[in-house]
Amino acid sequence: MKKLQKLAMVLAMGLIVSGCDSAESLFDGKSLEGWTCDPVEQAEDWKAVDGELLGENPGELGSIIWTNRKFKDFEVELEYIALVDDYDSGIFIRGLTHQVQIGISRSLEKDMTACIYAPKDELGSYPGQTDKVSDIHKIGEWNHLKVLVKGKQIQTILNGEPMVDYTGLVLEDEGPIGLQLHGGVHMSVKFRNIKVRPELVTL
Repeated sequence: MKKLQKLAMVLAMGLIVSGCDSAESLFDGKSLEGWTCDPVEQAEDWKAVDGELLGENPGELGSIIWTNRKFKDFEVELEYIALVDDYDSGIFIRGLTHQVQIGISRSLEKDMTACIYAPKDELGSYPGQTDKVSDIHKIGEWNHLKVLVKGKQIQTILNGEPMVDYTGLVLEDEGPIGLQLHGGVHMSVKFRNIKVRPELVTL
C-alpha cells in the first residue's frame, strides 16, 4: 500500500513539473499595455479586438510596436493571420537590426515568412533564408511562429517546422521585441497568444 502511495506521489510530481511553463504573456487581450508604438502618431493602427491584436494601416504608413521590456536570451512565440493577400510584417529582435519576416518582402516581392532580414550584417538583405516557406506557410489561416534567440543565434520555427538557423553579426545583446506594419502597403494582420520565455530580462 505504501509503495502504491509513493508511486502515486512520484507520478503526481512528474505531472506538476512537466506542466510548468515559464511562458509569460506579452499581450493581455484587452489593451496595448506594455507596448509603445513608434511613431506614436500611428498608435491607432494597433488595437486590441476580441482578445486579439489587430494591426491595420489604412493610410499605408509604417509603424512598429515595441515591448517596454528589454530581453537578452529568449523564446518568443505567437499566432498570426493575414486578412489581406499582400502584407509585410515581422518580429524585430532586440531592436531594428534583425527581423523575422512575416509575409511578402517589399524588396524581394515574395513570401519570406520565418526568414531573417538583416541588411546591416552586410550579407544580403535576407542572409537567413529557407526554400520551405511555400510548403509550410498557411496562407489565409492562423500560423504559429516561434523564434529562439541565444546570444547572436536566431532560430525560427513555423507551424512546428524548423526553418532558419542564423547567427547575426551586429545583433544587439539586449533590447525590446517589436511587431511591424511595413509602410507602402495597406495591410491587416491579427496576432494572438503572444508569449515570451525569457532567460535574462531587464525591466
